[in-house]
Amino acid sequence: MRFLLRRSDGESVSLMPVLVAVFLVLLAALGTWTVVSGTSGTRSAGGDRKAQKTYASLPTMTFTLGGSDARLVDIRILLEIEPTGDPNPATPFVPRIADQMADRLRQIEPGQLNGAEGANLIKSTVASVMKREAQAIRVREVLLERMVVR
Repeated sequence: MRFLLRRSDGESVSLMPVLVAVFLVLLAALGTWTVVSGTSGTRSAGGDRKAQKTYASLPTMTFTLGGSDARLVDIRILLEIEPTGDPNPATPFVPRIADQMADRLRQIEPGQLNGAEGANLIKSTVASVMKREAQAIRVREVLLERMVVR
């Protein structure tokens, strides 16, 4: 298909540059409209996104603590994560997470798990393990559902 225009003197002139320019202007307008409508939509729904939280649950895990007592700790962890389509995206990473947690908790003495500092130590350990082993999951907060030292 040729887009040609004949002048009164018989010379042919191509209309292709004009058509390409019109197409590019329409494409730019569509892109601008998409950005503007997307921005206004996130402003109105932004409060809903912050209120909506997505959690991934890790199974109850038992680890041996360091020290001469050979004490055990049972931990059940709930992770607040960035929303994803998968209902529990941490499931494929559980064996690697458990292995790394076992290595890290062998270095912790049972006395270090007393009080709020103990909970914070476990939370920071879980957060660092998640960052290293499950980089695809963005963890917002680590919540301890259960922690029993026996």
